[in-house]
Amino acid sequence: MDRLLTPEEAAEILAVSPKSIREWLRQGKLKGVKAGRLWRIRERDLEAFLDPVLHTLETAPEDDEPLTEEDKRAIAEAERAIAQGKTKPWEQVKRELGL
Repeated sequence: MDRLLTPEEAAEILAVSPKSIREWLRQGKLKGVKAGRLWRIRERDLEAFLDPVLHTLETAPEDDEPLTEEDKRAIAEAERAIAQGKTKPWEQVKRELGL
């Protein structure tokens, strides 16, 4: 069973304010469960919020060609950025760019 995080715990992990977490929950950007007035976030939902690129890579079909060293470096850099919370959801990027 997944551990349930408070908005404060999720905010600490993402290095944002609890207010941002609650707003994302209300907007549906981040999945959560509401028990009365209290929000809780499953660990796997927070991971999914953080890891859209990694999830895509894990579920992509296998290629016939092996990764180049440049590809491996790019993937490692992207994984570090994701782990550090330096990425934005694609929908947010599209909105900011007016797409």
